Amino acid sequence: MSTLAAGTRRTPDGVDWKVFGQHYWGRRPVRLRARPPFGLDEVHPLNIASCAPFRAGTRFWVMPDVHFLLGDGRLRAPGALLPDTADPALDDYLDRLDADVRGHGYLLTVRQPLLLDHALWAAVRDAVGELWRQVGWPNLPLTAEVLTGDRFTQHAGAAEPPTHAALTWVLRGRMDVTLWDERGGPPPADIAEPDRETPGAHTLSAGAGELLYWPGDRRHVDVYRERCVALRLRVPVDRALPFTVLRDLLADLVHAGQGNDDTVPYFPFGPGTRIDDPDGVLPRLTALGDELRTAVDGEQLRRTLRIRWAALRSAAGLEPIPAPREGVAITRGTRFRRTGEIVRMPDGPAHEVWAIDGNVFTLPRAASDRVYAALGDGEETGADEVCRALAAGDDRNDRTVLALLDKMYRLRGIDVAEERAR
Repeated sequence: MSTLAAGTRRTPDGVDWKVFGQHYWGRRPVRLRARPPFGLDEVHPLNIASCAPFRAGTRFWVMPDVHFLLGDGRLRAPGALLPDTADPALDDYLDRLDADVRGHGYLLTVRQPLLLDHALWAAVRDAVGELWRQVGWPNLPLTAEVLTGDRFTQHAGAAEPPTHAALTWVLRGRMDVTLWDERGGPPPADIAEPDRETPGAHTLSAGAGELLYWPGDRRHVDVYRERCVALRLRVPVDRALPFTVLRDLLADLVHAGQGNDDTVPYFPFGPGTRIDDPDGVLPRLTALGDELRTAVDGEQLRRTLRIRWAALRSAAGLEPIPAPREGVAITRGTRFRRTGEIVRMPDGPAHEVWAIDGNVFTLPRAASDRVYAALGDGEETGADEVCRALAAGDDRNDRTVLALLDKMYRLRGIDVAEERAR
């Protein structure tokens, strides 16, 4: 069991991410003291909002996603066992749950809940961004989970070969994680019994105010002690994962190039349609290969990847992203401050991509440097100064500048000086 050395330089969350990146990231597990990105008080309202649609039954392919495990299995329709507005606080919910499932352990997993609350999303983004500045930015989205468990052992992390590293902040209670190094071969069957000694496996235990990390080559079994609450980020690190995303992207590009034909692509069958006939299977497969080569060599793929990277970089890997906020009336007299990081990336010879909080838009390249400089770096400035920087003299040009500032406000890149951030 390891902890970071005392006396090292630490960020506001209490972690020296530079030391962490040098000694632990991608190398070995560690437990360390770390202030979580948000507190226990924020968990209950977030869980209520995430669980509300699931009280009527399981939903598929939606985010946030909610799983409730009780005893030895998952409940497909947990209904009233999920938190709701009738539970004033987290302890009220857990008291009710203890009465309803007396004698059974349970685990509530809420996956990707941060998209519902920009303040919490931004807090996690800022915290993990300190790590990415040391080890590199992820090229695939992270998975965020809020975990609430009580006397429950979760075996899912030992069932399949690992593909993700994990950062787990414990907000309350205690969690034990038994880890098995995948390089040592398949784990023994008794890794799923963490209270038994398993040769080759070791256990990390963390309490409130501590962070557990393990690399992407570890299978794991989680044991949630009484009323444990944790925030976990699963970080994709398996080398095969980007190829899966690229495959799906290429399929979308090829399909889009075929127009609006949504018919099922059955190949011809019958007399005169042997595999190498002009209208047979082989020419059609060859044509599909040609379309795929065109997509791979085309600028559209490169541009799509550039835009996706800019969006992901500005979100520090946290996707899906929260919805934009409501706009406000912005005039030439409006004063504002730039509050959000702007990720800029060339987009061909004439345009530049700007990304804020995972949202992307383009600006003419000739004007982007002047706009960026006029926005300032956190000091108060005015919309009229941006207009003058772009030599916007008539109403039409002013409307263009004000529309840009409105977009940036809605995407939380700027805040109006007279108004608190929402």
